[in-house]
Amino acid sequence: MPPASRNADWRETLTALAALETGLLAAFRDGDTPEHAAHVAGVDPRGARIVATALADVGLLEPGDAGALRTTARGTALLEPAPGGADPAGALFLEARAIRSHLALADTLRTGAAPDDVSAGDRATRERFMRAMRDVTAPRIPEVLAAVGPPPPGGRLLDVGGAPGVHARAFAGEGWDVTVLDLPGTLEIGADDLRAAGVTPLAGDATAGLPDGPWDAVHLGNIAHLLDRAAAAALVARAGGALRPGGLLLIGEVLGDRSPQGPGFGVAMLVSTAGGDAWTADDYRGWMAAAGAPLERIVAVQGGLHHLLIGRRA
Repeated sequence: MPPASRNADWRETLTALAALETGLLAAFRDGDTPEHAAHVAGVDPRGARIVATALADVGLLEPGDAGALRTTARGTALLEPAPGGADPAGALFLEARAIRSHLALADTLRTGAAPDDVSAGDRATRERFMRAMRDVTAPRIPEVLAAVGPPPPGGRLLDVGGAPGVHARAFAGEGWDVTVLDLPGTLEIGADDLRAAGVTPLAGDATAGLPDGPWDAVHLGNIAHLLDRAAAAALVARAGGALRPGGLLLIGEVLGDRSPQGPGFGVAMLVSTAGGDAWTADDYRGWMAAAGAPLERIVAVQGGLHHLLIGRRA
């Protein structure tokens, strides 16, 4: 789900997204006047002038020659994915999607039904979602690797829901023998990149079962919050049961009671999942104990916005 906002407010998000979707932002890539950019993009000249002024105000455009404007480095980055698959525009689309779903919150309160589905969308939408996850996850990786430490000789790690590949590639780089389990429709998008990094992709539904272990580590990265309480507990139990004695259970999450974005993240789960929530540290503590991999420590990641819960199979 969307991370903490990178944009000033909802106005900036929707303004930038409209400029991106209409082609107006792209019209300024090499420098142009608002009037001519409006012609190139096929949009209203008055609207182009006003929106261009707003885009310059938030740092997506900057002055050029003879009254022209051009995209800044930040604005240009929104126009196409960067090498390595990062896509800053992906987070913009996710945030706009969250804004739209939050506008239906009153209906959700009345009916209990989410207006959005985090896993829904055509292939292009799912590709953008995956690129966005890569972009927002990358800053956490050094802290996660430091907390987990090196693998044992020949250590096997199962990364559940790891199709975006940021954690999987990082774990593989540390010497883990990594397998990624994810849904078929999601995994097909990132499978080639995973194989190129020496990671084994495996299609499957973690809520139905995990591949046979024993594993030296199982990583549940931002998965449990998508599930209702019973399903989340069952997934943790399944992961704990797949570990060898002494194996690590690694759960990366937004904790509802510890992260400053926790309460708002719970609302995001309300409007985008059938039963998910920002579960608390005590929720995970109980589930991990029942799974036979009691919680050893909780590591604050990215300034405490996220946490890594580490348990060990008895």
